[in-house]
Amino acid sequence: MATLPVEYLRTTRLFREKIGDVEIISFEVPVHKYFSRNEIPYLATALDVDFRKMENLITDMKYGRVAVEKLWAYRMDADIIRENKKVLLPDLASNPVDGEVDEFEDAKVLKIHVGPLKEYVRVFVRPRQGFREVVVYRKPPHPAFVRYVAYL
Repeated sequence: MATLPVEYLRTTRLFREKIGDVEIISFEVPVHKYFSRNEIPYLATALDVDFRKMENLITDMKYGRVAVEKLWAYRMDADIIRENKKVLLPDLASNPVDGEVDEFEDAKVLKIHVGPLKEYVRVFVRPRQGFREVVVYRKPPHPAFVRYVAYL
């Protein structure tokens, strides 16, 4: 009896968020293992990979070829045991975005501005032995961390 391969790339819901007097469109990030299609621009930009190639790398995981792995997505204003609050990140395709890159000796930091919200999302990329660690941090309200490991 054959089993169907698991699809790791999924379409998730979009949300309208009001932050002060600014309205942004955000998407829901799966807690672990699975990826939202809206996460691809974050990963592709952080790892300097083409969008289509990143999408193919994640899709190939259903055949056992792991290139990028999501370890966890955690919302910092939630109690991890009692509450299950959604992790939301701004959609880079639906919002006006701008950014800066800071390069350090052993790391790279991408500062993403969403409209008038300066440095609203930060992406940290750090090379390790055999892989690269990517951490996405979203500022309050609804602060969150998403951690990935990329074997590229």
